[in-house]
Amino acid sequence: MELKPIIEVKNLYFSYKKHQVLAGVDLELYRGEVVSLLGPNGCGKSTLIKLILKLLHGEGEIKIASKEIGKYSHKDIASHVAYIPQYNNTPFNYTVLEMVVMGRVAKLDFFALPSAGDYEIANIALKKIDIEHLSNRAFGQLSGGQKQMVLLARAIAQEVNVFIMDEPVAGLDYGNQIRLLELINELSAQGYTFLKTTHYPDHALLVSSRVVVMNGGKIIAEGTPYEVITSKMIESVYDIKADIITHDAHKRCVPIFKK
Repeated sequence: MELKPIIEVKNLYFSYKKHQVLAGVDLELYRGEVVSLLGPNGCGKSTLIKLILKLLHGEGEIKIASKEIGKYSHKDIASHVAYIPQYNNTPFNYTVLEMVVMGRVAKLDFFALPSAGDYEIANIALKKIDIEHLSNRAFGQLSGGQKQMVLLARAIAQEVNVFIMDEPVAGLDYGNQIRLLELINELSAQGYTFLKTTHYPDHALLVSSRVVVMNGGKIIAEGTPYEVITSKMIESVYDIKADIITHDAHKRCVPIFKK
């Protein structure tokens, strides 16, 4: 793991009018990590991601590749970091290949059209995700899980190693959730870095090298999944009781229902 962080956030504050959302957040992301951001709704997870992507402006310091974010254009940021949104529908009936080629936009000059080389890179990305058979399908006709895989392939075609995902499993059925987590795990083993928000402690336990817990606009816990995700933390953050059990050498979070 590199000594220098790829992304560095120091003493970050942000407010919507008079409502403070972030209150002094510090975060570092290193190459090869899968970092899961946990926390209840409204704790500031998505806002933190928007600030890192320069979609919002806060007070504090954000650096990408040791350079202050204020010195980056949005196109510059896209040459370092890929944002993978929750799956969505597009207003146009693009094919899967066309959607993936859009990941090449940050590499193109203004008004330049994608070259044969760009299409080749897009096809390689589809093969890496094992969805090249969907190449000519209309994106809008795919299932939610397939759409999320296409968006991940688009990020790979962007030729960056850092992926930011905001609740990537939202709206996916259980099978597609697990398949996406397995893919994240496989890609991290190949050197890709992930920062992702999640509402599921179990998912953070399954696929994370580090877990960061946010509440009330602050980071209240940080460390390995097994260190951070405890019954005490679950009760403190989510106001429910849960047991952390071990099954086949893996820990699971099991909520305790009130009788």
